[in-house]
Amino acid sequence: MNKIPNTVQKVLDLYIDKVNNDLPGLLEGLYLHGSIVIDAYQEGESDVDFVAVTSRELTKEDVSTLKNIHLNLAETCKNPQLDGIYVQASHLTAEGYFYNEGTFGKAVHDIPVTWWLLKNKGITIMGPEASGLPSNVTTEDLTAYVRKNMNDYWATRLSTMEQKQDQLIHYPVKRIEAEMEWTVLGLLRQFYTLKEENIISKLAAGAYGLRELEPKWHGLIQEAINIRQRNPERSFITNEERVNNTIHFAKALIQFCNQNGLGAKKNHSKSGVQLENFQTEHLEYLVGYELTKSQLKFTSHPRDALNACEADKGRHPVVILKNGHPAGFFVLYQGEEIPSYTDNPNAILLRAYSISLRFQGQGIAGKSLELLPEYVELNFPQVDEVVLAVNRRNEAAQRVYLRSGFEDSGKRVMGRMGEQFVYRLKVNGEQLP
Repeated sequence: MNKIPNTVQKVLDLYIDKVNNDLPGLLEGLYLHGSIVIDAYQEGESDVDFVAVTSRELTKEDVSTLKNIHLNLAETCKNPQLDGIYVQASHLTAEGYFYNEGTFGKAVHDIPVTWWLLKNKGITIMGPEASGLPSNVTTEDLTAYVRKNMNDYWATRLSTMEQKQDQLIHYPVKRIEAEMEWTVLGLLRQFYTLKEENIISKLAAGAYGLRELEPKWHGLIQEAINIRQRNPERSFITNEERVNNTIHFAKALIQFCNQNGLGAKKNHSKSGVQLENFQTEHLEYLVGYELTKSQLKFTSHPRDALNACEADKGRHPVVILKNGHPAGFFVLYQGEEIPSYTDNPNAILLRAYSISLRFQGQGIAGKSLELLPEYVELNFPQVDEVVLAVNRRNEAAQRVYLRSGFEDSGKRVMGRMGEQFVYRLKVNGEQLP
């Protein structure tokens, strides 16, 4: 309760008194999350985010009464405003009602950020402790949600910015600065959550970015912090600088999080086979990796493939582990060669696939390919198809790929060892047209 400003406590008291008076027995619990629990509440600007637990499912009459209570309260107390959701303890994430800026409507309350904050940092106003609410949310749920949000909402927003780059530089400075602050600090909050498995404010995320990221980004981050704090000090002079630096930063940070697997769920099976982003500790095993001469005709040795990855950031090396030991290797490729294999702009190319000689004959290839769709979905959310090229003479590999769900696309390409069949696999497991 010591975190709650007097203005917030006043509006909460009015709300509780009104609900208890007009709908006695309805309110079982009231909890706060959002800015106030991560020390980001700003007097006169921030809303108060709440979760109200009710003793019963809301009726039409309850909904009408609650809506009027909120509208009247918004008129009585201009600041702060209450925004929140109504749930039952037995169905926290089910469809329920919400109030937000004058709107009272229905929605499914399944956002992990809300429930993670409530469980780990929530403030209990009335009812059982927030940490004891029957929520099954995990930190892994939180990071998976944030990772998906980064690759959906933020990646789409970035793409729009790139397409409108020439137009954006002519927008008013204040509008561009608002976009800078929103993008830079918003993405840094997500970066922090993925890396530290926690949630902090935008300003705290900005300070974290200054500590963790390369100095070349510090000017942009400090400018975003200054904008947030209404500090007039600026380092960028033109809109072109502001827009270009914001786009480059957003692209680099999203790429870094994806390439380093931040927030990605562990991808493993009961067989002990697991797919993992290449780490430096794998290098010793991969350099000493053995393949037969005939196998090296059709695939690259991991040592050579890793050298290619160093030179081309569009190549993402992946290690196949068996009970924690590197047993196989492949590369997922996104780049200018993709159109040679497919017309799908959302495809990714599987290349340099192999299983180390000492691990062959144990079913590891099949298990690793079973895990591939989930791995791709978690690490490359925008990808909906995997394609690969297999030499027409490499019948053993063809059988493994086909048994694992790949289909022959009918397309043929020429490789260093002759004609290759192009196979494809839908990431979500649906049949290809």
